[in-house]
Amino acid sequence: MHIIRLMERIKVEIFPNETDELPKKVAQIIAAEITSNNNKNRPTVLGLATGNSPLDVYRELVRLHKECGLDFSRVISFNLDEYFELPPVHENSYNNFMHSNFFSFINIKKENIHIPQGLVPASKIEEYCDLYEGAIQAAGGIDIQLLGIGRDGHIGFNEPLSPEDSLTRLVNLDQVTLNDAVREFGDVGLVPTRAITMGVKTIMGAKRILLIATGDHKAPVVRQAVEDPVNPSVVASYLQKHKNVTFYVDEAAASELTRIKMPWVLGPIDWSDHKMQTKAVSYLLEHTNKPINSLHGADFASNNMESLISEISLSELQATALNDVSAKILSDEQLPCNKKVLVFAPHTDDDVMGMGGSLQKLVKKGNDVACVYMTTGASSVLDFEAQKFAMEKLIYSQHMGEKEMIQKDQELVTTVTDHINSKKASKFGLPDIPELTLIKTVVREAEAASACNYFGIPKCEFMNGPTVEKTLVIIERHKPDLVFACGDLTDPNSVHRLSLKVILEACKTLSSKERPELWLYRINSKDYQPHEADIMIPLTLAEIEGKIIGTIYHQSQNYRLQVGTKQLWQKIEQRTQELNEVVKRYGIVDHVGYETFKRHVFA
Repeated sequence: MHIIRLMERIKVEIFPNETDELPKKVAQIIAAEITSNNNKNRPTVLGLATGNSPLDVYRELVRLHKECGLDFSRVISFNLDEYFELPPVHENSYNNFMHSNFFSFINIKKENIHIPQGLVPASKIEEYCDLYEGAIQAAGGIDIQLLGIGRDGHIGFNEPLSPEDSLTRLVNLDQVTLNDAVREFGDVGLVPTRAITMGVKTIMGAKRILLIATGDHKAPVVRQAVEDPVNPSVVASYLQKHKNVTFYVDEAAASELTRIKMPWVLGPIDWSDHKMQTKAVSYLLEHTNKPINSLHGADFASNNMESLISEISLSELQATALNDVSAKILSDEQLPCNKKVLVFAPHTDDDVMGMGGSLQKLVKKGNDVACVYMTTGASSVLDFEAQKFAMEKLIYSQHMGEKEMIQKDQELVTTVTDHINSKKASKFGLPDIPELTLIKTVVREAEAASACNYFGIPKCEFMNGPTVEKTLVIIERHKPDLVFACGDLTDPNSVHRLSLKVILEACKTLSSKERPELWLYRINSKDYQPHEADIMIPLTLAEIEGKIIGTIYHQSQNYRLQVGTKQLWQKIEQRTQELNEVVKRYGIVDHVGYETFKRHVFA
């Protein structure tokens, strides 16, 4: 532990991925502070954050209030930030977020809630920010500051290179932050480019800081903030100078920490474990970019693995790693045959993106395959695509000569066009009207059904939102032998992880005899690497081409791509090539591509 503390300049606590242990621990710390101060007749001053990271903490605090009587009447809150010029009633404002997810469900006094006001006139911003700082000081300073962390290392909206002595102020948002906000606003052009934020010095003034990071997309910046020297380009690294700060992270966000990725650096390792041997060899193959037969003893010695190469010969290590990976590769004869297979996809293109090649193989092997799409993904269809659909529907009616249908479709085109024009005229966009949402839903469902038809899968259905109840009904109806689900480890409140969570909870309600086998695939997260995967399904060139064609059916998603980014089929091609190059380093050159999976083991 002492060596870990030397390596990690900030205390880090790691929690299992698919559990609620992390938010419960953070909520308990906050609840204990509130209770202690209530007993002393003192207020508790909380600095609060928004976004996916603290959402489950707020849900747990609400539960503690409702079920255990946690009293927020003496709590004074100060939020970190707010988008500049965004009305507080806007669906994406942080004011709306806090009331919708927290304040409306607890007994905090309205006058004790402080959230930066985005509609402050620009001419009065400096005065307003000084008043915000003064209010924090007048309350006695912040007792506990809750933080998330951006992919670029920002805390609050303190973007890279923010001064260490900065206070509450108006800031410009960088491109990484703007791109990450697109999923809420729908288009990068609708994302506010400025925000009011507490400064670094303001945050550092808190008596205690709790930072939450979840998901493998946060792993690189967590390592940078915790292990590297203080760097203004990674603002969260300033927290190394605070006397009472802890990072609470899940296993995915901790995956780049040295103690997880390279545990041999920190102390003695039990090298008798074949999995650890393969992990070490895998690290060297990636780090040195050498094929396995080109590794030398010096490569191990220069990467803190002297003990490994002294205990086990190089040839034995090479053979162990090669055999471990080779054993995971399933031939066509080893694939499931004549089974009932159920494929769950969080979005309507995730099955094709994550396992389109394997879908083709499963169908060819005579399996009864059905695909279930857990959300419609309507929000990811651009307005012009929906407008085009409405126009196509009208033109079809005109060709058919059905006057009543022509009139209805003309009204639809007018309604949709008028709303889209209103959205364009508004500064930060408007919520979709029901007609527009329905069209976007139909676009995504038609694309998914068409792709299934191409793969020879006649059965597909749409859940319109993941719930345990609906998932269990589907599983019990299909009675699958094998279930596939997306194993991406992104934000815990993302569609991918919520979908996996409800699948796991549904399966746990079944008896061990009724419970199907569960294989996890990946889409947004990096493919399971050979040393991580349990199953590797090799693909032929024809199957890779078939997978690419399957993505082309999801044309609406290519329209969302920014200039200079790859289309979906190009991303598949690149990922296939990258994974194949990794496998080749083990000396396995028999195939042109793979899809990798992990077996989920139920406790």
